[in-house]
Amino acid sequence: MAIKVNDHVIPDWAIEGQAQSLFQSLAEKMAGKPREVIQMAAIDLAKDRLIDQTLMSRESQKRDYKVDAVEVSKQMKQWIRQNGGKKAFEKGNHPVIKDKESLRKEITNQIRFNMLLEEESKCEPVSEEDARKYYDSRPELFKTEETVTASHLLKKASTEEEFAQAKKVILEIRDKIEKGDEFVDWVRKESDDSGNDGNLGEFGRGRMVPEFEKAAFSMNSGELSEPVRTQFGWHLILVKDRKTGTLTSFDEVKQKVKDYLTERRKDTKFDAFLDQLKKEASIEEVSGI
Repeated sequence: MAIKVNDHVIPDWAIEGQAQSLFQSLAEKMAGKPREVIQMAAIDLAKDRLIDQTLMSRESQKRDYKVDAVEVSKQMKQWIRQNGGKKAFEKGNHPVIKDKESLRKEITNQIRFNMLLEEESKCEPVSEEDARKYYDSRPELFKTEETVTASHLLKKASTEEEFAQAKKVILEIRDKIEKGDEFVDWVRKESDDSGNDGNLGEFGRGRMVPEFEKAAFSMNSGELSEPVRTQFGWHLILVKDRKTGTLTSFDEVKQKVKDYLTERRKDTKFDAFLDQLKKEASIEEVSGI
């Protein structure tokens, strides 16, 4: 089904080509969904994008932006390099760009789009006061990650009988370590996960199974855990180091926050402009094209 935007028709083959180019990225985001559902989503997104591009193209042409031919040529060469080189380009396998003329048109339109975007998204930069309000309202965004560096000794188990036996062994080993034996020696002798001497390295929250994480993050540096049961069996955990998350100062992130909020403000302004173009346009699906 083609789409007519004012006096311009977007043919069905253009929609299908755009959908094809979007399919892979959507498939990754929609992992597990049926292919037909992803295909429908790709077609819907392709329609939306092509409608936006058509409206922006017509609007940018009305404004008669001057496009530098040298810049177009430069971007064409860059596009060809990024899409497999000259030989791949000459095969014409791209779903939308088939030859140099179509590429030149696409690049020229994109430059005009960018000029339109720049003009219609102009806004006052975000003030330091607004940036500070955002910083104060979202402290979790500016904290460094809380981490633990630890080693473990594991006795694997899968049945209740095995869990009972594994816990008995773990308790005996813990008693010996508490009396002076080296943790690493017992890892080498008894652990069912003795690779790298049981070292797990540094990890943050969400990296380990919940029971293991809860125990590890409740301990201090140098502390040996009580036996910890997980789906894998029974563990002893030795915490070697622990780093608490610290709040990055406002001064360190101030400019990044201002830049982020300014870009968000620009996006909001341009989206409103594009919505207005759509309201004023005649957009309908047409058949037979």
